[in-house]
Amino acid sequence: MGGRLNRVVPTVLVLLIGVMGSIAAFTAVHEYVSNRAETRFVSLAGDRASLIQEGLSRAIFAIQSVGSLYDTVDEVSAAQFAEFAEPLLKRFPTLTAVGWVPKVREEVRTAFERAAQPLLPGFRITERDDQGGLRDASGREVYFPVYHIRPYEGNEAALGFDIYSNPVRRVAIDRAGQTGNTISTARIRLVQETGEQYSLLLIHPVFGRDVTTVGVDRLRGVASAVYRIGDGVEAALARVDPSGLDIWLFDRSGEPESQFLYFHTAQKDRDWVSAPDPPADGSRVYAHRFDLGGREFELLLAPGSGYLDDGRAYLSWLALVVGLSFTALLAAYLALVLQRARELVEGHQALEHQIGERRGVEKKLRQANKQLEILTRKDSLTGVANRRYFDEYFEKEWRLAVRNGTPLALLLGDVDFFKTYNDAFGHLAGDQCLRKIARAMAGVLERPGDLTARYGGEEFALILPSTDAAGAYEVAEKARLVVAALELPQQNPAAAEVVTISFGCGSIVPTQDDFMVDFVRSVDSALYQAKQQGRNRTVLFQAVS
Repeated sequence: MGGRLNRVVPTVLVLLIGVMGSIAAFTAVHEYVSNRAETRFVSLAGDRASLIQEGLSRAIFAIQSVGSLYDTVDEVSAAQFAEFAEPLLKRFPTLTAVGWVPKVREEVRTAFERAAQPLLPGFRITERDDQGGLRDASGREVYFPVYHIRPYEGNEAALGFDIYSNPVRRVAIDRAGQTGNTISTARIRLVQETGEQYSLLLIHPVFGRDVTTVGVDRLRGVASAVYRIGDGVEAALARVDPSGLDIWLFDRSGEPESQFLYFHTAQKDRDWVSAPDPPADGSRVYAHRFDLGGREFELLLAPGSGYLDDGRAYLSWLALVVGLSFTALLAAYLALVLQRARELVEGHQALEHQIGERRGVEKKLRQANKQLEILTRKDSLTGVANRRYFDEYFEKEWRLAVRNGTPLALLLGDVDFFKTYNDAFGHLAGDQCLRKIARAMAGVLERPGDLTARYGGEEFALILPSTDAAGAYEVAEKARLVVAALELPQQNPAAAEVVTISFGCGSIVPTQDDFMVDFVRSVDSALYQAKQQGRNRTVLFQAVS
């Protein structure tokens, strides 16, 4: 009896240990694959959210440029407006239209319409009727009719439309006049809209040149820009692969029934008007909130069907089946050779060896997770820092500069005529061109604290802590010359013989009263000036602190 018990007990113990080990392996594999998919999802969702926010932010900057035109010029003709607006629309493709909307008082309405008709036959100030058609605007104290608009094709119906007749647009105009800031409307349907898509109307106030205070009554007019939300989101995602993600965009400043703006689905056949509700499971939803034009927007990104579960069940069950099979074989083997002590010792040693291997696997998993964290900071194409890490690093250096009272320099570069290079040599050559340029600019930086990042598309950014304006300009010129020295051939009659890059740069000793976004906007404006002045040059913005 005792001998039989001695043979059964070790076998039962091996079975129990094997089952427990198999379950542990099942759990470990399950958690590893799940964490890997979750990490991939968070990284992908964060990048896509940043791209969509960037598209909206650049739209704000563009409409402010239109407002600046009217701030400096008393009268702008249709030709002058077209000459200014068309390059702006090419640079900011997320905008579907920009326009000038003057303020017209009731007492001059008739004269205003007559004056406009020689250039715009049939021009009249209109509003929507109850059936959604256009009619002559009802009499009221002031009007804000669309007077200049680009592109003209497709937007003819908007000319003369009094945007002040619409409650949503009226609120935005009043708020812009009261605050002096660029304001976004709640979601709207355009007069000229033929589809089912929502849009945002961006309003930038323009006051008289001699006006020193803000107020609706002091408005000269407003610059407007149409951001067709669906087209804008899809344009922001055009250069990346958004597959695997369902994306919702909401305006959290709007009424509950009008907060939904757009839905992008991971499926090929999509119907964004009847978008499903976001998942309730918070661990499977990436939320990204941001303020724009005085409104709070929220992006919700969730993995599509099967995205996080891809391969997880198969690997987990495979580990369990293998573990249980091994346990069964080991128990059978021990039952046959249990009387031999040497073989029992060998089995014990084999078990210890398995434990050591599992510890080795756990160590490798920790190392792999650490390496994955490093990779999420790099741009997959060029190998330099990506936009997400740029934002984190620049914010950290800004806080250090504020605390220490030291200068901080920023360089923004944009490859000249890069679309022409892509068209001439193909996208593969274009990708190789960007990689060479990224390596060349990274080689210019000599200090450990300096950072080269891909800012977006063909744009690069360099962060130079403890660097004044002269130093920033010197590094920008070095980077510009290094790119030209690559001698990458260019085939555009308007461009240089080789690929070049334009830089905007600036340095600031920031204080608690300064804002990063204003400094970045100023440097981006310097880059825009470099482009306007002929490209392949550096323009310095000198901040006054």
